[in-house]
Amino acid sequence: MTVSELYKSVAQLGFEDSLEDDDRFIFAVNRALLQVNAIRPVTSAYVINHKPMENKVQESSFTPIEKFEDLYFEASDVKSYYFEADGNGTMYVEKYDEELEAWVKIGMVNLSADKVFMPYRGFIKEDGIFVGDRVRLHFTGDYLYSVRNVAMYEYLYSRSEADIPSYEAYTRYDISALVPDFLSLNSPPIKEEAEYQYLNQGYDVEGGRIILLPHDAKGLYKVIYKRKPQAVINHGEAADDMTVLDLDEDLCALLPILVASFVWVDDEPEKAQYYLAIYQERAIDIERRIVSATPVPIKNSNGW
Repeated sequence: MTVSELYKSVAQLGFEDSLEDDDRFIFAVNRALLQVNAIRPVTSAYVINHKPMENKVQESSFTPIEKFEDLYFEASDVKSYYFEADGNGTMYVEKYDEELEAWVKIGMVNLSADKVFMPYRGFIKEDGIFVGDRVRLHFTGDYLYSVRNVAMYEYLYSRSEADIPSYEAYTRYDISALVPDFLSLNSPPIKEEAEYQYLNQGYDVEGGRIILLPHDAKGLYKVIYKRKPQAVINHGEAADDMTVLDLDEDLCALLPILVASFVWVDDEPEKAQYYLAIYQERAIDIERRIVSATPVPIKNSNGW
């Protein structure tokens, strides 16, 4: 169904050849598209390439570690660091000097946080040049604080410190920010297919839009989401607009009566209520057919 066809159908339901206000019509169409689409949402997919950068620090620090006394985290051939701390103190970047057989300070970060974990990141350089030897992060200070998510990385994404990745137990992927037509996540959101990794547990969903993947679960993941139908834009002459509506044809059949109920809700409320009642009856009928057509999994006595 095109916008023009819908326009003419709505006008005829009002026993008119045209509508007075194109803006009002377009607004009603976009509202109706979302409502009708909810009966049988169209799904789409987004592929996550989950490949967190390898942490060269061997000690696990996802659980906070309290600094009762100085803490040390060592690695070799690394170019950057990331960690989080929740108090006041000092972190020294140190390299091991083979000739002196001692650790030498090459950088320092003042820690300042009020019992809330604050992220810190930076490059591991001496006089502007990457060290490339044994290095360590040395946490010290006069006060008690905690450190978590300590990481040192061999590789870089760019010359910007802002691109040094966070080190977390879970990586967050906000699907609503990654796709322009996001409506909601499917249930379950991660689809099982041969060429993609599959998780049926161990991941989490936040706010109905963010997928949290475990740090160690590297791979490609196909995330299924329900997408919004493409909105209709007012080009000035809705009666001549040949844009095809982004909705299956059987659902498009519901649009004229629903749009009509929206268009006349102020001027002719009885007529609007009449068309809304018809829409609700037809929508329920389609929903029943969808439920009856959904296959029911059956297991035999052996559990298959």
